[in-house]
Amino acid sequence: MMRIRYIALSSLAAMLFASCQKNTMSKIPYISLIRFEPQTVMKANVDTCFFYFSLVDGDADIAGPGDSISQIYLIDSRDTTVIMKTPFPDIDVSIEDPKKGISGECVYFPDPRPVPRPDSLHTATGDTLYYILYIKDRAGNKSNEIVTPTFIIKP
Repeated sequence: MMRIRYIALSSLAAMLFASCQKNTMSKIPYISLIRFEPQTVMKANVDTCFFYFSLVDGDADIAGPGDSISQIYLIDSRDTTVIMKTPFPDIDVSIEDPKKGISGECVYFPDPRPVPRPDSLHTATGDTLYYILYIKDRAGNKSNEIVTPTFIIKP
């Protein structure tokens, strides 16, 4: 009888230990490029491009109502300055769980749309560039950067 009680308590302890697993995801957001399209864009205000990327954040503090810190940052390869900071869309706080983290897929398109450089050569023949994108969460943690393929802006 003592042996059965020991086995039952051991099994119960093992189940409790298994259910109390720690979140091993990083609190620093991680993004990866799924798809970028199209490879050719017509001049400004006619066409745009789209990023499809996945996101994982271990403490699920990526965005929420009234948040002004969570941003999507876009860098233009032609001059390496941040050309755009876009607030991350609100995520319903009811699904925010720091113990489980959060993951998902995002679709993003830059607005204003990409334009050729203003010199006569690029406005006549088109331009090439790539974008670098990263995000920040509410704690100010910066994600890794993703780089798009080079694409063409046609006049």
